[in-house]
Amino acid sequence: MHPSDAPGHRVQVRRRPVFPAIVVGSSVFTAAGGAALVFGLGNPGGIGFLVFSALTALIGVLEFAKPYCVYDPARGELRFPDLFGVKDRVHGAPAGEHLYFDGRTVVRALPNGARIAVKTWPGRAEDVARMTALMPRHPGAPMNPGR
Repeated sequence: MHPSDAPGHRVQVRRRPVFPAIVVGSSVFTAAGGAALVFGLGNPGGIGFLVFSALTALIGVLEFAKPYCVYDPARGELRFPDLFGVKDRVHGAPAGEHLYFDGRTVVRALPNGARIAVKTWPGRAEDVARMTALMPRHPGAPMNPGR
């Protein structure tokens, strides 16, 4: 058990590093193209590329810094933080749902009986494994952070 997985602690699932790296890398290429247009060819239309590349680089840096999701076993809450901090997506008990791990996927059991799989592939596999180890195994199971 990881030290931060003790009952009462939240489990942060970090993003796989390849996705933010692709975003930052593409912003570098966009900036290079914009700089070539503005400074090499004297085309002021390339300024839009420079602004877009700065915004894309900011998004890539935020993806590196912020977790993909945070699981709170005590509350039964799975929170997906917004990159800019405006509005987080929240699944689980605060939304009137039950979260459980069925052996392959994290599933949201909605109040109307529907089942929806939660996307976890952008998260690092070791972090997702730590998170799912703390989740109940079926929809009716009580929240047991000691699992």
